[in-house]
Amino acid sequence: MGQPQLVLLSLVGEQPIPNLLPLRQFTHYTEVQFVASATTRGVAKQLQKAIQQDETLQHLQALKTLEVPPYHIGDARTKIVAALLQHQAQGKTIHVNLTGGTKLMSLAALQAAYGSGVTLMYVSTEEKQIIWLASDGSEQSREPIQVRVDVWQYLNAHGLEVETVPVNPFAAPPPKEGDELEKQVYDLLKNSGLFDDVRRNLHIRKQNGKKQVRNELDVVVTRNGRMAVISCKSGNVESETGRRAYHQAIYELSAISRREAAGIYCGKVLVSSQPELPQALRDRAAESGVKLVYGAELENVVIHVLNAVGK
Repeated sequence: MGQPQLVLLSLVGEQPIPNLLPLRQFTHYTEVQFVASATTRGVAKQLQKAIQQDETLQHLQALKTLEVPPYHIGDARTKIVAALLQHQAQGKTIHVNLTGGTKLMSLAALQAAYGSGVTLMYVSTEEKQIIWLASDGSEQSREPIQVRVDVWQYLNAHGLEVETVPVNPFAAPPPKEGDELEKQVYDLLKNSGLFDDVRRNLHIRKQNGKKQVRNELDVVVTRNGRMAVISCKSGNVESETGRRAYHQAIYELSAISRREAAGIYCGKVLVSSQPELPQALRDRAAESGVKLVYGAELENVVIHVLNAVGK
């Protein structure tokens, strides 16, 4: 007898991680079919590509994406019902991940599954739990999210490539501001043993239509399916040039989550070796969702980065 087929029908939103986490946590899935709208079919495509490129997900077959209208519940329900019936006719067991997509897509999937015996799930990254539901939507159980996703796997799911920067064997790269601080922060995070992966000085790129976006990330960590990006600055903040550099660092960290930039869903931390930072800069960071670590708190950088990935 062949392996029983277990397919995950997974609604796709703008963020790919809620689609990726169950596939990494539960290795018994044999197939995945993404359900996307015209807006999110690009996310589904990059998820399929990420599965093909990830050796740990080679057991999975990514089926053709099911495209549904995001705001027409009846049409979406009809298409999802047809997919469920097709899988059932082939003797497959079906789970449905309701997490992504529009609210109407989730309602359409719930209506499609209602009373069918299909198992439903919701991935709550905020609570770090996977919530299991019966086909009528009633909660059955919860279990903690427990996955190891390295930096490459996380970036790959977001359609980002890590660039290999050529090294000149006859000349060391010129030192840049923050190098020493960057190494200090990297060593503290790496030696803590609290993160699944810690990388330093990553050059990443992403193709957005005809535009190619490039970013240099000082330090990047992952823990239990979440990521944080850390920028390190040691320059004097009192000068005009220094202030501009800090504001630019905050802008770049803030922009990293925007779709037109890198589009990474992650925690953002700016570490400074300065004993104090101006109130205006602290306000700007708070408005941009960037955590500042400076002064005496530098020795507690591990705790601050843990908080940035939701512990």
